[in-house]
Amino acid sequence: MSAGDRPYRATGLLAVIVLFTAGCRYGTEWCIEQRVGRMTSMPVDLTEPAEVRLETLPHESPAESQGEDAEPPPPPPADPASASESGPALSEMSDDTASDADTLRASIEPVVFDETEALAADQNGVEVVSLFQQDDTDTDGVIRQQPLSVPEALPGADAPPLQLPPFDPQKSFEERRDEIRSLYPELPALGPDPLDFDDGTVALRLADLQRMAMDNSPVLRQAAADVEKARGNAIQVGLYPNPRFGYQADTINTGNTAGLNGVFFSQEIVTADKLLIARQSALMEVRAAEAALRKARISLASDVRRGYFDVLVAGERIRLTRALAGLVDDALQAQIDLVQGGEAAPYEALQIRVFAMRVRNKVIQSENEYYAAWRQLAAALGMPQLPPAPLEGSVTVPGPVVDHQAALAYMMSQHTDLAMARSQIGRAATGLRLQQVTPIPNIDVSTTLFHDDTSPANDMAFNVQIGIPVPVFNKNQGNIVTAEADLVRTQQDLQQTYNDLTGRLAAVYATYASNLAISERYRTQILPDQVRVYRGIYDRFWQADASNDFTLVIQAQQTLFAAVNEYLDALSAQWNAVVDLAEVVQVDDLYAMEMLMGGAMPQQLSAPLPVPAPAESLPPADNEDE
Repeated sequence: MSAGDRPYRATGLLAVIVLFTAGCRYGTEWCIEQRVGRMTSMPVDLTEPAEVRLETLPHESPAESQGEDAEPPPPPPADPASASESGPALSEMSDDTASDADTLRASIEPVVFDETEALAADQNGVEVVSLFQQDDTDTDGVIRQQPLSVPEALPGADAPPLQLPPFDPQKSFEERRDEIRSLYPELPALGPDPLDFDDGTVALRLADLQRMAMDNSPVLRQAAADVEKARGNAIQVGLYPNPRFGYQADTINTGNTAGLNGVFFSQEIVTADKLLIARQSALMEVRAAEAALRKARISLASDVRRGYFDVLVAGERIRLTRALAGLVDDALQAQIDLVQGGEAAPYEALQIRVFAMRVRNKVIQSENEYYAAWRQLAAALGMPQLPPAPLEGSVTVPGPVVDHQAALAYMMSQHTDLAMARSQIGRAATGLRLQQVTPIPNIDVSTTLFHDDTSPANDMAFNVQIGIPVPVFNKNQGNIVTAEADLVRTQQDLQQTYNDLTGRLAAVYATYASNLAISERYRTQILPDQVRVYRGIYDRFWQADASNDFTLVIQAQQTLFAAVNEYLDALSAQWNAVVDLAEVVQVDDLYAMEMLMGGAMPQQLSAPLPVPAPAESLPPADNEDE
């Protein structure tokens, strides 16, 4: 090997070492990239749905339409600027082609608008609004109509224009009506109402649903198991240590004798009530688990309440959307009669038909929402296969009126989060006491009764041993400091729980008060006013010139439809807010909230309250006025 090859060989060796090291370092990343690469190389979503697949159909070529002997069309010009948008340049057109172009131009000649009529109207003070565009290339000042161009990509662009059949005096009134009605296809049937149950079906109450959930939901059994787990631990930590009993032999084969043979007994005597203190500390955990069990029950009840009201709101949405569908159907039939009498344009009835189809879409959506709400309720009950059944109750009734201060006092007096926080304080306090008495030594007592075979006396003998550990170096100082810090932390957790609950109640009550007032205004003011508006506009439409009021009728229908949907949304938000309020204050009976915490109708939030005192100093909710 020459001296000149040595640098190259050293460089190659270094590169091999670097690659080997990199392979060891980045082997996992390389495997990941390989897996990702294989996944990305797999085809995804290549098959198009049948509804949107573009089938290439054979089109008749110009040569086939003109015969086999016809010459193919001339190729497009090389220069795009030399060709117009509709065909070849005029300089390249033959006489026959130019003649055909003239014929085509004559067939699409725009309509000429007479400016003299517009000028005369302008002189008489009448404003003339032109729907045509002025062609800048024209020098004679003639206004030409621009043809309407609907983009081909728009669904329905290929629909033929709506035209009334010519009037035939030989046809009867019924035949003429049938001809006009044939322009408007029959609306699809609404189908069976999901709320039509058999007469023998029993309506379920909210209390029935709650009982079914308590019997079938695994949530409560899990929480109850946690209580039993804590109770078992409390039993175990308070048990006294077991004594020791056994056989003991010593100095065996001394002087070819059996030695010392007998039995022993030992017992640890626990001092300073350590077992009692440990059991008291564990009992605090049992109380916390019991509070968690009650919280789980409130959470389960809240889930059932939400599902219950969601089903009721979905049923009310079905009822109202079906009623709106019938209202629009009647308006459509009336409008078709006006078209038949020549008092309305054909597109007016078609516009109402479009709105009727949109309402039917809303009916389908509301029915699917009803089935989804029922399935979610059945899942919350722990009975996913439960078929739909009628529910007793209504969401159109006013919601319970709750006072904020009364709700705050009730919540602070019995909330499970506060109970769990107090239990943790008790656990920490007893835990600190336990760590403080731990250095006090327990007493170990042991005794042995044996037969002495090593002496000629062959007597029975026994010994006693009593001992204690001397806390000289380890006085449990570290555990005492830890327990003290734990006690301070749990005390601060209680105050933080007060603050968190106050903030949660403020947010929930704001939503509750807003939705309660909004739904009440929709029920008592907005919807009645909008119905009056629609009735007045519709009456005017029949009594006056229908062509002037048709747009107002459509707008009134759409506004009424939107108001009904907003009302249903407000109802859903109202009862969800009521359930949230009942959950945060932890009321066992939803409809008893007004009795426990009733007040004036909340229009706005009251002034901020001071920081709440500990629950021990708060009076009960029913003694608040005393």
